Amino acid sequence: MRGGRNGARALSGWLLVVAALSVTLVGSSLPAGAQQGLIDADPGVVQARTDLQAAQSAAHAAYAQLEATQEQHDDVVARIDDAEAQVAAIEQRRTQLATERDALEVQVKARAVAIYVAGSPEVDPLGLNVSEAASENRRQHFGDIAAKRDHATMHSLVQTREQLATTVEDLRAEQADLEQQRTTLDSLLQKLASQQAVVDQRVAEANAALERARAIGALRLAGEPIIGPNTLTASQILGWFTTKGYHPNLGGTTVADLIPIFLQEAADEGVRGDFAFAQAVLETGGFASAPDNNYSGLGWCDSCARGTKFPTPRDGIRAQVQLLLNYADAGSRASKLHHPPSPYWWSADPDRAAHQFDTFFAKGWSPTWSEMGHGNWATDPGYSAKVIGIYTQMVTYAQGY
Repeated sequence: MRGGRNGARALSGWLLVVAALSVTLVGSSLPAGAQQGLIDADPGVVQARTDLQAAQSAAHAAYAQLEATQEQHDDVVARIDDAEAQVAAIEQRRTQLATERDALEVQVKARAVAIYVAGSPEVDPLGLNVSEAASENRRQHFGDIAAKRDHATMHSLVQTREQLATTVEDLRAEQADLEQQRTTLDSLLQKLASQQAVVDQRVAEANAALERARAIGALRLAGEPIIGPNTLTASQILGWFTTKGYHPNLGGTTVADLIPIFLQEAADEGVRGDFAFAQAVLETGGFASAPDNNYSGLGWCDSCARGTKFPTPRDGIRAQVQLLLNYADAGSRASKLHHPPSPYWWSADPDRAAHQFDTFFAKGWSPTWSEMGHGNWATDPGYSAKVIGIYTQMVTYAQGY
């Protein structure tokens, strides 16, 4: 998963080469390139760089596991909410059916009493001794009337009782599923806490490795820093691009439209926009594949079906620039940004977006383009060399422009 953002600042932790290297190189008549070669070949530098990449890769892996568990957690919470809503609806239906059943039973009982009363013999004023026959006829007559009237009522009562029994069974099943989901949620919460502890540990180890690498000169601020001013103009970048034979597929947008946005958005946050453009060329194959205004692979991963969607080209470029800044500057903060954190990358909620930007776990891990790759932005170990190679082509073209 790609990961932020602002200002042309020097890294506060960029201090010294190890004392032994300093003694070797100070006052040396070796050319700068040869001196750099000695630094790069020093076993301590090599080991520091190896340790740093391993620590950062471990942190990225731990964070990916944490994100996967968080997605499971959110899915279970959604299912619990749905189950609770279903339980509430079933409870409401059960109560309604029970009320209907009680009303129907009262109605049937009342009818039975009425039949009994209506079938009782009245006083025979003539003394004809016909009470038994009258009673029988009366009962039959009123029984026929009641039967006709109560047929629908009894049918409704039977249906209501059947529905009530089914509803009770549904309620029990839904409650059982709800309890299971809650048990799963408890397990996921414990897993999240455990994985968060692992992430914290891995990030601490990666930051410690980063400081060790800086201390012995493994990271070179002069090695194409991410933070800095644009050095190429829009016309130089477009001129180079048109010589490469790329086939952009940008809908109603053109590369000529995009270049000024790259330069402006990057300048607003103190990031090198011409380098960001070179990165976009690599990520999109010369803008041949840039769906949903996503020019830097944001949200894409080795197993992802699609990347993040951005409504406009500027939104896609702004998110890219802000993420570059966060990778480059350990001191970057949302409050220092020229533009608010991208709602399409960090969060639609402004407060959460600011928090996500400020607490980005890989903040300051890649002050130069040389540190990109190995999990920083992309997993490809050769990612940084490819981006730098494209930028170098652009500069070479501009020199003869």
